[in-house]
Amino acid sequence: MIPAAASAASRPAGGFALSNAGNKPQTSSSGNGGAAGDSNNNNKKKKKMVIRPFKVQPKLPENFEETTWETLRRAVVAVQSKEAMAISHEELYRAVEDMCVHKMGGRLYDHLKEECMRHVAGAVGALAATGGGMGGMVDQALFLERVDDVWQDHCEHMLTIRSIFLYLDRSYVMQMQGLQPIWEMGLTLFRLQLAAQGRAAGSVAAAAAAATAGGRATGGGGLEIKIIKGLLVLIERQRNGESVNQALLRSLVKMLGSLGLYKPLFLKAFLEDTERYFAAEGVKKMESLDVVAFLVHVERRLAEAGEACVAYLEGGTKKALVSAIEARLLAPHVTTLIEKGFGSLMDAQRVEDLRRMYLLCCRKVGGEGEVKSAFNAYIRRRGAELVSDEAREKEMVEDLLEFKGKCDIVLMSALGGKANVGCVNALKDGFEFAVNVRPTRPAELLAKFIDVKLKGEKGVSEVEVEGLLDKAMVLFRFVGSKDVFEAFYKKDLAKRLLLGKSASADLEKSMIAKLKAECGATFTNKLEGMFKDMDLSRELMGNYTQYCEASGERGREGGREVETSVHVLTTGYWPAFPLSEVVVPMVLEPYMRRFSEYYTGKYQGRRLMWQHALGTCVVKARFLAGTKELSVSFFQMLVLLCFNDGRERGVSFAEIKAATRVEDGELRRTLQSLACGKVNQRVLHKEPKGKEVEDSDAFSLNLKFEHKLYRIKINTIQLKETVEENEKTHADVHRDRQYQIDAAIVRIMKARKKLSHNLLLSELFGQLKFPATPVDIKKRVESLIERDYLCRDDTNPSIYNYVA
Repeated sequence: MIPAAASAASRPAGGFALSNAGNKPQTSSSGNGGAAGDSNNNNKKKKKMVIRPFKVQPKLPENFEETTWETLRRAVVAVQSKEAMAISHEELYRAVEDMCVHKMGGRLYDHLKEECMRHVAGAVGALAATGGGMGGMVDQALFLERVDDVWQDHCEHMLTIRSIFLYLDRSYVMQMQGLQPIWEMGLTLFRLQLAAQGRAAGSVAAAAAAATAGGRATGGGGLEIKIIKGLLVLIERQRNGESVNQALLRSLVKMLGSLGLYKPLFLKAFLEDTERYFAAEGVKKMESLDVVAFLVHVERRLAEAGEACVAYLEGGTKKALVSAIEARLLAPHVTTLIEKGFGSLMDAQRVEDLRRMYLLCCRKVGGEGEVKSAFNAYIRRRGAELVSDEAREKEMVEDLLEFKGKCDIVLMSALGGKANVGCVNALKDGFEFAVNVRPTRPAELLAKFIDVKLKGEKGVSEVEVEGLLDKAMVLFRFVGSKDVFEAFYKKDLAKRLLLGKSASADLEKSMIAKLKAECGATFTNKLEGMFKDMDLSRELMGNYTQYCEASGERGREGGREVETSVHVLTTGYWPAFPLSEVVVPMVLEPYMRRFSEYYTGKYQGRRLMWQHALGTCVVKARFLAGTKELSVSFFQMLVLLCFNDGRERGVSFAEIKAATRVEDGELRRTLQSLACGKVNQRVLHKEPKGKEVEDSDAFSLNLKFEHKLYRIKINTIQLKETVEENEKTHADVHRDRQYQIDAAIVRIMKARKKLSHNLLLSELFGQLKFPATPVDIKKRVESLIERDYLCRDDTNPSIYNYVA
């Protein structure tokens, strides 16, 4: 123990003292009043303080360094042995300070390092002897717990020792380049001893040299490798579902991080072990689990990886760990997962599972592209099946709309929505392919679907019809044969307008506006002209009525009053209806003649052609049950008038045909509607009975006809499309296409003068608005050559020249 006097005498400040010995006293003057005068002079002068060195320099006690170090060593040993110290921390701190002040810091640091190294070597050596080293005689968990205990003790000891030697740490060590602070020196000693234990080359001297240089020993075979292997075993047990001590894992991983072994040793081994584990698990799970269960398992593994990084791994490990799991557990099986599961999930509309598949597949490089390709392939395959199913042609549009709705839900909820441009384009491309598998049929059926909706359905509001029209327009965008759609839509629109079957004028105009926005004003020019004709016809009939009233000729011919309404149609706007030279009843001839005279008189130079095929009539018929009004077509009216003579005998088919001059096929359909339709609409009897009208059949008036309504609509025949009508519409479209191809070829050749066949095809496909085949174009080229619009080049037959 150092005497207090010796400690005080050793301070540098004690080498000097304040002294007044050198000041000479003032001599007093003799005589009266001299004493008083001297006193006043002394008060006026200031005293000076001079610092002089001690005459004898203080010396340190003998064996001061050895005695002080021994005291400090005993304190260090007491700390490491967890025993009580006989001296207070303050006295120990001052002892360290004294040694540092007297330039003994270097030797003190070396003594402390050797003492710490000796203790660490003993603790780590005892740890290796427990069996965690080479023998493996104890359970890995118990061994790791023992390692953790040693580590925690070491940290606690080094913190206490550092507090005692804090003056050394802050004064001497900080000034000496190359020396480690006490805490880091303790970590280095611990790390080097872990590396040395288990290797024959390890020695205390080598560890001391490495610690002095601040070096690292990271070679394989040391105890740190056994610790890392033990940690990996615990982590694998946890992955297998076993319960492990996460606090122990966290503490030991933190130890490796503090020792600088986390990244160079543990992280590398951990990621390699992770890849090995999940590569094997991926193969095993793909064999035993279905697609959805496998995806859920991958999701769970990725979540566990995130939890592990929070629980015991360093924060920067998450990216590397997740990448390793994705690379081994998920990426090798993405293609198989999509092939096995995407189609079935789409069929079952399992949006959440599709979303899970998409998000996981996007983790693989190129995985998003595989999902996009699968989405496109599914739409193509399933859409083509719907379009090619001739048995369900009537439901084709509804099926396509339903399918499109499902695909939209999947796109928006599972595949990233509109932000995922790749999948949006895949959906568009898939539907364009599917809808055009049959070039013209979907366009025709779409026009008929819209026709049904615009005629109105019971229980369906205008708002609902508007929504259906919007959906139909989505399909319309995918239709390649828009000219086919236009032809059938115009034909159906004409019937709706002329027969008064349109449910709402607002819906009709809304549909025209949608088509105009989609295809331009040229596409809807004729359709808008049809509406204009209807408005002009109403205005014209109002003027005509005023004219008849003014001339006194309104409504009566031969004592009969007949209300007439005429629609004047512009030939270029409306479909081409076949002219029918039928026998017009004499009761109607004066009305037709009078209107013709009025119209030609008002609009000179115009010519009227009466289209009886779309005419309608309301006739009164007297049956045994009473008088009824029958709403019929013009041809039905002509047939009914054949039974207006009161004859009870039947009228043959030939007689009706001669009396009406209606075309044979049209007459048969008309007689079918009157005699073979619904039971409550059979105005005529047919002999013999049957659904088909033969030349030998005879017809008679059904005097027993009954119906609960006064006015009965029997005019359904005009609304139905005949086979001949359908074929004629397609023929008209085909003819118009030929004209367009001819015009496009001449336009291109006139500008280019000379062009090869392949280049001509390329430019034509860019200009034509309908799908055309090379065979069709080849035929039109040959036709133009025959008509001297083009000629073949003399040297190369595949090159065409324009003939001016």
